[in-house]
Amino acid sequence: MENFMAAFRSEHDLQQAVDALRKQGVVDLQIEPGVEPHQPMPTSLLGGGLSHLSIAESPGCLLQVVVESSRIRQAEDTVTRYGGAIE
Repeated sequence: MENFMAAFRSEHDLQQAVDALRKQGVVDLQIEPGVEPHQPMPTSLLGGGLSHLSIAESPGCLLQVVVESSRIRQAEDTVTRYGGAIE
């Protein structure tokens, strides 16, 4: 397993990336709010079945992606395609 973090500035871009990564079969996705100190702790996007990413409304969010080693390049390419900056 491999993991990486990506920063997004737009909720729309983040949602598109999450949808594409789900279709690719990533192991787990977690979102961490960027600036807002009163936001909830990181939330798993695969286990909870969230339909709307309200915590992504802060000015910036980090997305943690956990993926099988053989698919990390594909996942990184998907994140950058939707405006994410890999950290």
